[in-house]
Amino acid sequence: MPRTAFADLDHVTEYLYALPRGGKSVGLARATALFRALDNPQDQVRTIHIAGTAGKGSISAFLSSILTAHGLRVGAHMSPHVRSILERFQINGQPISDAAFVEAVTSIAPSVARLGRSTMGTPTFFEVANAIAFHHFSSMSVDYSVIETGIGGLRDATNTISRTDKLAVIGRIGLDHTDLLGDTVAQVAHHKAGILPVGGHGIFLRPHQSSVHTALLDAARTRRCTFTEVGNHDAVTTVTPEGTVLHLDGADYPLGLPGHHQGNNAMLALRAAEHLSARDGWDLVPDAVHRGLSSASLPGRFQRHVVRGREVILDGAHNHIKFAALVDTFRAVHPEQRATWVLAMKGDKDPQGAIAAITPVAEHVVVTRIPEADTDPLAAWQLAEVARTAGLPVTSVDDPREALDIALEMSHGPVVVSGSFLLLSAIEDGIDALVRG
Repeated sequence: MPRTAFADLDHVTEYLYALPRGGKSVGLARATALFRALDNPQDQVRTIHIAGTAGKGSISAFLSSILTAHGLRVGAHMSPHVRSILERFQINGQPISDAAFVEAVTSIAPSVARLGRSTMGTPTFFEVANAIAFHHFSSMSVDYSVIETGIGGLRDATNTISRTDKLAVIGRIGLDHTDLLGDTVAQVAHHKAGILPVGGHGIFLRPHQSSVHTALLDAARTRRCTFTEVGNHDAVTTVTPEGTVLHLDGADYPLGLPGHHQGNNAMLALRAAEHLSARDGWDLVPDAVHRGLSSASLPGRFQRHVVRGREVILDGAHNHIKFAALVDTFRAVHPEQRATWVLAMKGDKDPQGAIAAITPVAEHVVVTRIPEADTDPLAAWQLAEVARTAGLPVTSVDDPREALDIALEMSHGPVVVSGSFLLLSAIEDGIDALVRG
């Protein structure tokens, strides 16, 4: 079959965004068929597979940074992106180049088209994004690939990795995507535990809920998967305006990502690195661990800017666990202060939970709308009603950039932008314009 000719990055991006976005049904059959047509690149590299309701991106960033600091070549498939789709496909912290991205999609497109003509239908954006990551990391001969699940784990397109040496890492588990994963945390845990490799090894954060713990242990037993439990209280994390430090095993590790919750994420990453070094025969060097943890970075996780003399914090929190962590970090960094919040959310999220979390640290809320490109935005007026019911002063503006401008004008303290990574993408462009102006 002739290869599709893509002129440039814009052409490739247009092609990808025209793919189906997925829906309420998930499964492995189509992803398996796509990857098989590409000679199963997902099984050609040693992989760390990461799941969890919150913390996947941070665990990936910490682990990738630790491994990179040890001189290893590390691919990381991160999602979502904030500024550029290239952010999703990284090697040693650097996004894929335009040329390599075009080449990867050009190689994959014929198989995508062939499946589209079959009864399986056209692969989704997420399935093709995984194919790009697997293809790129395999072709670049990375030492390890770090792969985040999309939704759940058991029936997620990333769960096509069949290598028994795959290391599974599971972070904090809570309710999210209940239409797909179930209405209880135990049901959600069952899906997350689906990434545990048969006959392999897993590392997970010991959950508070006994039902979640049982679900993880049952899955490990069924899959004959050995495991390491990391306790929530095995480490102490201090957060001050000057930074975040993890105190673990008698050592102090400054963290590149701020917040008490990042202590557990960093600890999971460190335990994963310890397992890999022991299994694969390379030395874990304390100085390299320090460098890796302190240099880890991730867009949209308490990301701080200064605009017009005011601090603007960008954070992609979009569920109750992430909003609670964001508020906790804000209180530690800005004690006794309140923020003006710029919020927009998708229609399937929990606006009541978000507003309840931010109310103690909000002086005003500017509600806006995710840009039109999104398929399921929550209307600004709907979010405004929730905020007013909570007793918060509210301004409603449809345009995200205008919302940021208004927040900067009225705020007496920091401005926090949150609720969706799609909102952050629009706001970051607005910040650039404001700085230039």
